[in-house]
Amino acid sequence: MVACTLLVGALGLLVPVLLRPNPSTALSRSSVNIAIAREREQELRHDLDQGSLSDAEYDLARSDLEATLLIDLADDQTPMADRAPARLSATLIALLLPLGAFGLYFLLGNPAALDPQQSPGGTTVSTPGNTPTDINALLTELKDKLAERPDDIRGWILLANALVGTGRFSEAVPVYRRLRELQPGDAETLVRLADALAMTNNGSLTGEPAALLIEALALDPDQPQGLWLSGIAAQERGDLRQALTFWRRLEPLVGQEPEILHEVRGLINRASAALQDAPDTQQAVVRVNISVAPELLATISAEDTLFVYARVPDGPPMPVAALKLPALPLPKEIILDDRAMVMTTGSLSEYPLLEVGAHISHSGSPSKSPGDLLGSTDAFRPEEQSSVAVLIDQRLP
Repeated sequence: MVACTLLVGALGLLVPVLLRPNPSTALSRSSVNIAIAREREQELRHDLDQGSLSDAEYDLARSDLEATLLIDLADDQTPMADRAPARLSATLIALLLPLGAFGLYFLLGNPAALDPQQSPGGTTVSTPGNTPTDINALLTELKDKLAERPDDIRGWILLANALVGTGRFSEAVPVYRRLRELQPGDAETLVRLADALAMTNNGSLTGEPAALLIEALALDPDQPQGLWLSGIAAQERGDLRQALTFWRRLEPLVGQEPEILHEVRGLINRASAALQDAPDTQQAVVRVNISVAPELLATISAEDTLFVYARVPDGPPMPVAALKLPALPLPKEIILDDRAMVMTTGSLSEYPLLEVGAHISHSGSPSKSPGDLLGSTDAFRPEEQSSVAVLIDQRLP
């Protein structure tokens, strides 16, 4: 119907123009030549009056003009082609244009498509988007490309995200493990691997997922998804106080995302309400005064990163609490408390012995590299000593 309307509109514009008499039929070439000659004669007379031409030059130019006009009039005694109304053209266009349009449509088009419920083959038309067959084909193609380029990190990320997006968590797990090999020390990969493992185990974060979350938050204490999942893991164990610690650290990080912020605050409110009747315990606080040896101060720039961490002496290298800060200015005082915990269990107050270290990284990574600066305390008891001093006086070769 729309096509027919447009066709009628086009004919309505063309046919009247073709049928309208041409206003130039009364105009002959002779009259045009005479008018041009008169105009030229007026220009010559104007030049004569202005002194641009002498009388002799004027007479000569006027004689040439008259001679030229006589030649033109002699050569063209017929009027300009008078165009009678193009009735034949209008009739042919009015007949042939619709016939040609509909003929081409029935030859090249698809009249069956006028039925919205039928496809050209008579089957129901599917809604826009990728069908499962399309997705399987795309995933197979991506896997084939990764077989040819096994170190393509971006390709592995695309494959992992696609598998998670289609709910194929068990297939996503080995992909994230491959990404972990390609990107050692990447906190986001560890968190996504933990999430995929949990989804293959009915959403439970116990076991390997919890260990991966500990490792991820040690690398990046402000990893949003890691904090979210660590809170859920703590809630799963019944440790609501620890869950609150993670979610309160997460809250300011999602301040620009209203929907997520609303969910985080809901988790905080529910956990807080559940803890109202629980006995309050005093949070362990360790004040850390950080300074740097004078001879090393000049090697620190504003782009460097300061990592401050607490760990168990003679225990695993993984810290139990950590903060990431700008390296300058120095000296400075910071506070390590349960909000800085990276472990998914316990509190600083539960560790009988701790040592605090400081690491200034030129690369911004918590992994130690040549040229980074280090300092640490001796072992101390948090319940007896709430303030320690760390002197950064070592430089890695």
